[in-house]
Amino acid sequence: MTAKRQANKKYTSVSKSNNLLYDNLVYNGISDTQTSIQLTCFDKLSVKTSRFDHSKDLIQSIDLNKVNWIQVYGLKNVDVIGEICGFFGFQVPTIQDILNVSHICKIEETNDLLLVILDAYGYNDSMTLGHDHLSFVLGNHFVISFEETGRNRFDLVNKALESNVGLVRSQKSDYLFNLLISMVVDSYLEVLEDQQNCMMDMEDLLIEFNQTVKETGQQIQHFRKDYSKLKKSVSPLIEHFGHLILMDSALIGKTSLVYFRDTYDHIQQVSLMLDANRETLASLVDLYLANNDLRMNQIMKQLTIVSTIFIPLTFIVGVWGMNFKWMPELHWKYGYLFAWLVMLVLGLLFYFLLRRKKMF
Repeated sequence: MTAKRQANKKYTSVSKSNNLLYDNLVYNGISDTQTSIQLTCFDKLSVKTSRFDHSKDLIQSIDLNKVNWIQVYGLKNVDVIGEICGFFGFQVPTIQDILNVSHICKIEETNDLLLVILDAYGYNDSMTLGHDHLSFVLGNHFVISFEETGRNRFDLVNKALESNVGLVRSQKSDYLFNLLISMVVDSYLEVLEDQQNCMMDMEDLLIEFNQTVKETGQQIQHFRKDYSKLKKSVSPLIEHFGHLILMDSALIGKTSLVYFRDTYDHIQQVSLMLDANRETLASLVDLYLANNDLRMNQIMKQLTIVSTIFIPLTFIVGVWGMNFKWMPELHWKYGYLFAWLVMLVLGLLFYFLLRRKKMF
C-alpha cells in the first residue's frame, strides 16, 4: 500500500468517527436484528397495539389524544430510523447518537424532546455480560424507545398495559418514560447482585485454600472487565439524572417528579453497590495473590521435607562412594545389605521425626 493510499485510509476512518464532518447515518453495532416497529396507544379506557414495517404507516396511526409508545426493535435499517426521527424533529447529531452503540450515557433536552441514552446489561447462563444499546425519547403525548436487539426487555410493561395493572394506563407519557429507565436501572441491580454472589463463592474457595482451583484468577479478571463496563455506564447516569430532576423540564409533570426521584434513589443504590463490588474485587485480588504465596510456601515446604530426608542418605552414599583403596567396608560380605539397612533406618527415622513435629 502506497503512502498516499494509507493517508487516504487514515483520513477516511477519522472523518467517519467525527459527526461534524459528515451527516449520513451509520449503525456501528453488530446486531443482526431486523428493524421493526410497534405502536401502543393507550389511555385509561383502552389500549391498542399495532406492528408496522414502514414508518409511513406508523405516522398515520399515531393518536394525539392518547399516550403513544413507539417501540423500535433493531437499529440495522438506518433509513427507517431516520424517517421516524425526522418526523418528530430530531436533529442529525441526535440520530447519530442513537445509532452509535459506543456512545456513553447522556440525558439532554432539545427541540421540546428529552433524550436518554443508556446501556443495558445482563448475565446469561454462562455468566457472560450481554450488552444492549437503548435510547428513550420523551415528547408531548409520546415516548419512543430504540432497542438494539429484539430481546423484548419491556414485555412486563406491555403486559401491564394490556391487563391494566398498576398506574401506567392512568398516567401520562412522562410516567412511562421514567418506568422504562427504572427497569434498566433495576437490571443493573440484578447484574451487581449476581456479581456479588459469584465473588462471595470465589472468596470462600480462596479462604479454604483449595489447590484444585486454577481458574479463579481468570474469573477475577473477568469481573474486573465487567466492572469497568458498568462503571462507564453508571457514572454519567448519576450526574445527568440528578441534573434532570433539578432542571424543571416542561416535559415532566410535578405529579411524576416523585417517581423520577425514586429512580434516582435506585441509581444511587447502584452506585453504592458498584463501589462495594470494586472493593470486593480488590480484596479478591489481594487474597488470590496471598493464596498463591501460600501455595508456593506449601510447595517449598514439601521440597524441604524431601531434602531433609534424603540429605543424610546422600551423605552415606557419598562416603561409601569414595575411591580409596584401604576402605575396610569394601570387603564386607554383607556390606551392600548393611548400607541399604542404614539408609532405610535413617530415612524412616527422619520421616517419623518430621511427622511428629507436624511438618506435613
